[in-house]
Amino acid sequence: MKYFPKIMAVAISASVPLLSFAGQWQGPLNGIISDVIRSGYNTYAVSADTLAQQTTQLCAAPTKANQASTETAFQNNVLDWQQVQWLNFGPVTYFMRYYAFEYWPDKKGVTQRQLRALAQQDSSVMEAPKFWTSASIAVRGLTAIESLLYHPDFTPMKTKNHCHLLEKVTAHQFSSASDVAKQWQDSRAQDWIFAEEGAEFDAEQAALEQVLQQWIEHMSAVKDAKLETPIGYNGHENLKLAEFYRSHLSLPSIQANLMSYRKIYHAGQPSLYDIAQQQHPKLANQLEQALINNQKLALQLPDDYFQSSYSKAQRIEMATPLVKSISASQTYLAQLVTQLGFQIGFNSRDGD
Repeated sequence: MKYFPKIMAVAISASVPLLSFAGQWQGPLNGIISDVIRSGYNTYAVSADTLAQQTTQLCAAPTKANQASTETAFQNNVLDWQQVQWLNFGPVTYFMRYYAFEYWPDKKGVTQRQLRALAQQDSSVMEAPKFWTSASIAVRGLTAIESLLYHPDFTPMKTKNHCHLLEKVTAHQFSSASDVAKQWQDSRAQDWIFAEEGAEFDAEQAALEQVLQQWIEHMSAVKDAKLETPIGYNGHENLKLAEFYRSHLSLPSIQANLMSYRKIYHAGQPSLYDIAQQQHPKLANQLEQALINNQKLALQLPDDYFQSSYSKAQRIEMATPLVKSISASQTYLAQLVTQLGFQIGFNSRDGD
């Protein structure tokens, strides 16, 4: 997802303030890493493996049943990805993995052009040991897989080269997802925070600050890029800019994102919610209610919201309560983390 910042590790300067006492943020940080990130990547890697195996079966026996099973495996894999998509920090930043997992928005059709070129090449090219780690990010992940399964230019049921390419992309995606999952098992969030020489800082606070920054920025991307932009909320409507629109996963993806937010808020003992309840109870409850409303309002949108022939005005009318609710949750979250002592900077996901 190209809206997200390119962060491999965060350098902390001497100007970063110390916490009032050490270990204050151990509970929420450890909970988010364990219950949201590690668990989420493990689940994503498992469904990526299932997709790769199902693709192999499809290529070996291109039947309607195997095609349907492959599409179901893809849909499950996409929704598992949505649970961890909010975080572009840590192992996923190596080798441009984050952007390779999902190259979106692809306004110029780069994925289709590069996939067509690959399909026309000798298939032995893709067997080179380092081919996929050096290949374009546009052809290495879920965006490419969706194109190969749903774009009319590709017919994996009939064309061996197309199915072979699909097999290779799904295998690479599984390998990458598995690597990230393992690296999270073997590391801590603090390992991805580096202090400048002479700086003193609390590594737990600095790591949690980055996690919270990512959460706030992703919330903005969901509202702006996933919802407002394709329906023309503030401009021209272009439903093809919706995320995973070919596979009709645009709305389920948003719903999965909003579900992940409450997991972040309540992860750990104590959780961020628990600490906020103690220090800023009114704001803590306002954020909690906004996160619940986000989920309810997203579930109230019709399943065919991005597909059927609703008018632009109808779509905007239906989406307005959700847009306002996400905006409110952004405001509450930013206010809360600021009052808890975190320094949240500008939104580096703005733009394309």
